[in-house]
Amino acid sequence: MKHSIASVSLSGTLIEKVKAIAKAGYDGIELFENDLLVSDIQPVELNKITTDLGLEIVGLQPFRDYEAMPEPYKSRSLERAKHKFELMHALGTKKLFICSNTSIHTINNLDKAAEDLYDIAELAKIHGFEIGYEALSWGRFVNTYHQSVEIVKRANHPNLGNILDNFHISALNSTFEDIYTIPKEKFTIVQVADAPKYDMGAMHLGRHFRCFPGQGAFPVVEFMKAVCATGYDGYLSHEIFSDEFRSSQIDPVARDGKRSLIWLEGVSKEEKESQIKLKSIEFVEFATTDSCQNDLVVMLENLGFVETFRHKIKNVSLYQLGGVNMVINRQAEVQNIQQNAVCAIGFVTENKQKIQHWTHQLGYHWEKSKASIYELDIPAAKGIGNILYYFIDEKDLEKEFYPVEFNPITTDKIDNGITGFDHIGHSVSADFYLSNTLFYRALLGLDIEESLEILDPRGIVYSRVAKNTNGNIRIPLSSTRSQGTAIEKFVANTGAGIQQIAFQTQDIFLTAQSIKNKDLILSIPANYYDDLKAKTQLSDEVIEKMKQFNILYDRQETGEFFHFYCKELNGLFMEIVQRKGSYNRYGEVNSQVRLAAQERGRRI
Repeated sequence: MKHSIASVSLSGTLIEKVKAIAKAGYDGIELFENDLLVSDIQPVELNKITTDLGLEIVGLQPFRDYEAMPEPYKSRSLERAKHKFELMHALGTKKLFICSNTSIHTINNLDKAAEDLYDIAELAKIHGFEIGYEALSWGRFVNTYHQSVEIVKRANHPNLGNILDNFHISALNSTFEDIYTIPKEKFTIVQVADAPKYDMGAMHLGRHFRCFPGQGAFPVVEFMKAVCATGYDGYLSHEIFSDEFRSSQIDPVARDGKRSLIWLEGVSKEEKESQIKLKSIEFVEFATTDSCQNDLVVMLENLGFVETFRHKIKNVSLYQLGGVNMVINRQAEVQNIQQNAVCAIGFVTENKQKIQHWTHQLGYHWEKSKASIYELDIPAAKGIGNILYYFIDEKDLEKEFYPVEFNPITTDKIDNGITGFDHIGHSVSADFYLSNTLFYRALLGLDIEESLEILDPRGIVYSRVAKNTNGNIRIPLSSTRSQGTAIEKFVANTGAGIQQIAFQTQDIFLTAQSIKNKDLILSIPANYYDDLKAKTQLSDEVIEKMKQFNILYDRQETGEFFHFYCKELNGLFMEIVQRKGSYNRYGEVNSQVRLAAQERGRRI
């Protein structure tokens, strides 16, 4: 399909929008008339500019409050349409987009609506134009696509077609099965948008919180599969009303929009077996130096990690514990990254070449493997915060993997209950929250949970989890606009990056007991444990033991969750968790306790 985006979706002047859209690789632009009204660019001149940039003006929109109107409103609207047709000639576009009526004067009569749309389509036919009609989810009487498609069917005019916008469909929780029955020649355009599932009216949600497919919680893939099944091959277009996008830099937003269309079209057409599959986290890599590494190494060694391998030709070490691999990279090329910060994550996958294909398709940066006789063949993609995401073929792990690059130092390992990674938290500025979400969903193929609000002593934190189907990869994505919060300070000091690493243990009390320097554990106030006695059925003995080691607790009907935190290292912190039963959350109920404790720790 060809790709377009409505001019209302982006910040900036009309010319800035047109240039950004062309630069991002779109084929066309939907012209939102208000963008033209406030511009000093004449329609004929805009036509030339877009043509020179290789863009088609796909359509003019919106033409409001037209159908099912009594006189004299209908006649006035037809006169208004004649002026719009003259404008369309100057712009070089052939489609006018009409949204369902919101006027208090509109009549609740589908046949009247069909009659009026026939009349404007007949007028458009004289000019060689086409009318597209869509149902607004807040339309006065027509607010579902079932109604708008029926109206177009009753009008039965060759110059009248349907506009399907999945936002308006999903905002009302409508189903998609009737889309399969629409003849492909009766589509004028297909518009796509995503949104969070906020508990508010469709109008407010639609005018302020839309986002690109893959960034929200709407069933965009299911919608697109229904459209593809009809054989439709016209424009796939964004129409995004977003306070976030209107205040963001134009070029990155335009690029993300293009990426989302590539992802949406691709994932909707491909078989599940050919999609990206990440299976687990193999390693986390830190950038540091010999002079700065001490705090990090002390923390790892207290948790039980042992240096097991040292690189044959580089100043790099591998620390291991249970099934956890932590790489300490002291190389000069990573020293421009914040010290003791995560610079890379290694994922195990069964289709590395698929990821490389998607990286190029989506316009992300792909780092080819620099494999030599002393280096492993592990290419990477670069994400938000310049973090490298390495992709390791699962077949390579069946061989002697690390000895290719590393010499063994010791085989002595500690068993303190820790078995593997549980989750890794990625924090970014608010401007990159949606972009980061798209990266994890579109490139890495992870599912995205609904966003949560977490209370920090200084404001609100927004967090959502990206995870794979087997639950071996869990990555909470967090951001905030509140000044002074832990995340805001971390991002300000280090840039976007990994702020949290959580390890799984089979015995949290054994793990806590094994830590030599207990001062490294984040201190939790006694009030928390008094409250546990009141609201849980934990024994006094267990609660006292938890208090001794600063362990927190949460439970679901089918499981329990014990966890404690280590003190921060330049804003980054580590967590130990034990899941019992089928507990599947992250102890969010304790986030406010943890954040307050961390703030106290920073004041000491």
